[in-house]
Amino acid sequence: MPFYDLRCIKCNKEHNIHASMSDKTENRIPCPDCGSLELETVYNGAPGIIKGVSAPPSCPNRQTCGGCHG
Repeated sequence: MPFYDLRCIKCNKEHNIHASMSDKTENRIPCPDCGSLELETVYNGAPGIIKGVSAPPSCPNRQTCGGCHG
C-alpha cells in the first residue's frame, strides 16, 4: 500500500497516510484529527531542473549497483 499526502478539507490539517488505492479513490480514509472523510491530495512538488546545476546528485547505492546514471 502506498503513502498519500492528504489535507483534510474540514480541519485543514495535512497528513501522510498509508492506505490502499481503493480506500483513497473511494474516500474511505478518515482524517486522523477530526474523522472527516473529506480529504484532498496535496502535491508537494516533484524534483525538477535547477538552472546552473550541471551534475545530477550522486546515487547513494552506486557502489552496489553501478549508479543510476551509468
